[in-house]
Amino acid sequence: MDHSGSGSVEQDSSSWTKVDPELDGLSPDQDPTYSLQSAAGHFECSVSGLRWFCREKVGFRYRFCSWDGHMERMESRGFRPAGPLLDISVLTGKVMEVQLPHWVCTDDVPELLKNFAVLHVNDCGDVLEKATRVTKTHVGLADPVFSLRGALIHLKNLFCPPRISCNTLMYYQPKTSYLKMRVYLIPPDPALKQLVHSRESSKGYEEIMKPRPDKPLKTGCGFSLQATVETARIQPPEITLRHDSQDPNFYEVFIENPEENFNLELLQTHSEKVWFCEIRKEEHFVDKHRETLIQRVRNIGPVLDGLLQKKVLLEETYDRIRSLPTSESQLREIFSCLRAADDCKDIFLSILQEKEPYLIADLQRKC
Repeated sequence: MDHSGSGSVEQDSSSWTKVDPELDGLSPDQDPTYSLQSAAGHFECSVSGLRWFCREKVGFRYRFCSWDGHMERMESRGFRPAGPLLDISVLTGKVMEVQLPHWVCTDDVPELLKNFAVLHVNDCGDVLEKATRVTKTHVGLADPVFSLRGALIHLKNLFCPPRISCNTLMYYQPKTSYLKMRVYLIPPDPALKQLVHSRESSKGYEEIMKPRPDKPLKTGCGFSLQATVETARIQPPEITLRHDSQDPNFYEVFIENPEENFNLELLQTHSEKVWFCEIRKEEHFVDKHRETLIQRVRNIGPVLDGLLQKKVLLEETYDRIRSLPTSESQLREIFSCLRAADDCKDIFLSILQEKEPYLIADLQRKC
């Protein structure tokens, strides 16, 4: 793999070894900080998508930061955020190349690859650096100096706004006779997601895990949310897709006494459906406690054996999950395989009740 040139050479993701970071101890009001170590080679962080190449052992840490403040200054120069803003500190060794993830779709507009830059915030202020490599998913820098770093896209002379990958965040108010939900459509910015999650959790809302849109959506366009139940009231009727670093807008869904399952559908205004999900009267137990299960289930082998025996997993999927380095990454992959199948989730729960009875009993008492 060439590390001296520039341009837009796409690299196979299989060339990068996935590494799970360690989450440093923190208090609830602190931003999560992640630590990573690697030998020489090409690596990718499983949480952030950050990639790096090194010729010696390295150790570093990073955290996601808000674009608030930086975004306004960048927009005055014609740039907008194109990926998460990362505060990176190298502790040992030297990183030869870093590749920052971006969320802009370049498939339809390959000339966009020339419009990327990298923000570097140091003691002297904001510095815009030219990328030494741009791919469909990452913006690269050779011999980087680390501090606050993030991918930017220059929008001048673009015929139309770019499409970006998006996340849908969903929250509901528990223990009520009615259903009140808040639905966000945002870029995959972990700092923004953490801001939304903290704000909603502080108001007593609980998250509903649903798949994100599988196709990029056009920025600057309006999107409307609809429900396949006549009694649903949804406000506002339309939201424009953009990156709001501090106060992202959301849809509020209100249904009085919902009696049956229904779908939520996202439509580009005056156009086709771009996303949908089913809302059930009762969210599945394993989805509700997903993060707790990932953190607290440690002995994954018997769980995987049970899923294979019950034919929930194929042999090749079983082998692939067993080869993952940590219990957290194995559980995340199991959840990915179970994403849309309630019957399989029922089997998964029954296996957990057998293999982790005290943990499941503790979670059930808290419901």
